[in-house]
Amino acid sequence: MVQGTDCGFLEELVFPDLMASVWQIGVVATGGAEASKGFMDTLPDPMKLDAPTLLFVMVLVTCLFLFLKRVFFKPIVQVMDDREAAIQSGAARRAEAAALVEARQAEYAARLRDLRGQAFEHRKALSVAAGKEKQVLLERARQDASERRATALAELGAAQEAAKAELLTQVEALSESMVQQLLRQA
Repeated sequence: MVQGTDCGFLEELVFPDLMASVWQIGVVATGGAEASKGFMDTLPDPMKLDAPTLLFVMVLVTCLFLFLKRVFFKPIVQVMDDREAAIQSGAARRAEAAALVEARQAEYAARLRDLRGQAFEHRKALSVAAGKEKQVLLERARQDASERRATALAELGAAQEAAKAELLTQVEALSESMVQQLLRQA
């Protein structure tokens, strides 16, 4: 282990050789004047800008960004774009299907209106035909009733004449018989 360090806790670490190297770099960088200082004192001040380290960090962050952009973000953005395109195409298909349904419903409504109009005209024609048939049947029934009435009146007239003739015959026969009886009594 490195002798003369103030960091006793570093000696117990898993990488004691690495820590000794860091300590030696600190001693060499300070010219050995700070050998008596602690490990924390040998580290660079975070408030002071160190141009090479800053440049290295910027290059590292830029490389990491480009790497992640190409390897990680590009596939994710591609998947999201594909999903958005699928959603848009689904929306377009849905809008197309809705338009087709609307067109079919309008066509159905128009056909239904036409069929209802035809049914109304057919019912109207049937009603007119039924009215005409009713008039024909009524006229036929009236004519038949008139003929029967005339026949019945004619038969009644004939029966009346026959009854009159028979009554006259009976009246004559009765009057003859009465005259005969009165003559016998007288």
